[in-house]
Amino acid sequence: MSTPGRVGLLVNPTAGRGAGRRAGTHVLDTLRRRGHEVTDLSGLEFASAARAAREQAADLEALVVVGGDGMIHAGVQAVAGTDTALGIVPAGTGNDIARGLDLPLGDPVRSAEAVAEALRAGRHRAVDAVHVSTGSGTDWYASILASGVDALVNERANSWPWPKGPARYTLAALRELAVVRGVGVRVTLDGTSFERDCLLVAVANTRCYGGGMQMAPHADPSDGLLEVVVVDALPPVAALRLLPQVRRGRHLDHPAVHVHRARSVTLESLDGNPRRPRPHADGEPIGDLPITCEAVPGALRVLV
Repeated sequence: MSTPGRVGLLVNPTAGRGAGRRAGTHVLDTLRRRGHEVTDLSGLEFASAARAAREQAADLEALVVVGGDGMIHAGVQAVAGTDTALGIVPAGTGNDIARGLDLPLGDPVRSAEAVAEALRAGRHRAVDAVHVSTGSGTDWYASILASGVDALVNERANSWPWPKGPARYTLAALRELAVVRGVGVRVTLDGTSFERDCLLVAVANTRCYGGGMQMAPHADPSDGLLEVVVVDALPPVAALRLLPQVRRGRHLDHPAVHVHRARSVTLESLDGNPRRPRPHADGEPIGDLPITCEAVPGALRVLV
């Protein structure tokens, strides 16, 4: 059993149409009732809240994050590669990080109780995180990096206020796949390179993104490897037919789909690319190509 210590709390009150606010209040009350000194790092402005979490993470026993993938991504930036544990209370639209780590979904208040109990018992699971290097700096992510049409889908979905939930990603995918064209990419896996005209290259630490789309159904966040799913360029009709298979994780047998595993992955845009998507990781923009992703075993200590 762990002695109560200082805990940071990072809440997105707008997540899940108010679910984040309710769960955040419950987490705060529960942790304080159990003797923890809780520092609320939440703010009205996302970047300021994320920065405060990074600056104070070293002095925290744990950082508890309440919200969707964007807020959890901020928590990953704060604690990856440190001894500070990460508590996740999923309360957002996609919840793909929590889903990929097999954390319970659908009841933020119950998840809040589970995190408080895990913190009391000192119970956590060490999982991999992905360290990213781009021309503009370094970053971390926990789930999947999207670098092709999937990045365009995510960007379009983020720009739409409606519909809520996974349906927004599905509609955005239908819109992008109807006009998609392949982009030339050089992929380097642990030092070995190949070039391909791709629909997308997904660099996965966990199974899913886009509100439960099983892009890398066999990805294991505890094996020290990245699962790299390369989908060759396809005509729009063929790409649209493939979409339902991705949702169920049944696309891996398609002849245009290739799966690789590596510890280090570098993606570079080839000359003449007419429409270069900006990579997204955990659903958030994360620099530009060229980009290198490296699996770091046990970089996250997730309360379970």
